[in-house]
Amino acid sequence: MKSDIEQTLKASIAKQKMISVEDITLDSSLDDLGISSLDSISLVFDFEDKYGVEVPNEELKKVRTIRDIVEGVDALIQAKK
Repeated sequence: MKSDIEQTLKASIAKQKMISVEDITLDSSLDDLGISSLDSISLVFDFEDKYGVEVPNEELKKVRTIRDIVEGVDALIQAKK
């Protein structure tokens, strides 16, 4: 499941920021990718809709890297099962 989340997230960011998917790694920081806090909230909302989970606001404040989003969404999906 994590790889699906990762690939979807990378594709979304690449499209939004007009960069290559290959330039995005799990450890890429949102700042380095030019993703504002508003952009990251929008991305997380998309994942909430797609995977039927809700990311708590306190967790949104902790998001700094692609890995943070992937692991956070995956943990919520696993907890939902």
